[in-house]
Amino acid sequence: MADKFQLSVLTPTTQIFDGSVETVEVGGALGDFGVLPGHYAYITSVRPGGLEFSSGGKRHVYAVGHGFAQVAADRVSIVVSECEDAAGVDIAAAKEALAKAEAVLAETEDTDPRAIDAKVEQEMAMGKMLAADRLGSH
Repeated sequence: MADKFQLSVLTPTTQIFDGSVETVEVGGALGDFGVLPGHYAYITSVRPGGLEFSSGGKRHVYAVGHGFAQVAADRVSIVVSECEDAAGVDIAAAKEALAKAEAVLAETEDTDPRAIDAKVEQEMAMGKMLAADRLGSH
């Protein structure tokens, strides 16, 4: 069995990473999941939060938005709405965005387009804070 596999991380506008990795961890529809070389194939959604992978013995942590992951034995492709290096996350700005989103959610109906946008902003702000925490917790 190989000790590495290919990982591609993409947003609609940018290729964030494309290279050989040893491990990948990301949040999916049913909770966090990890991938090692030789993993069985599947496709799942990705939820906002942390994306972590090891490449060349170096740990990489990103804050990601909604998306999906396609996993195969020798390749993982992750496409997300947003991706930011966790080392660059501005915690104060993320907390401010979270507060603004929660204020909109408190004063709008669930079906209001502003509430739908605010829910996405809320999840991304929380994802940024979780990714920054994940970076600091290792």
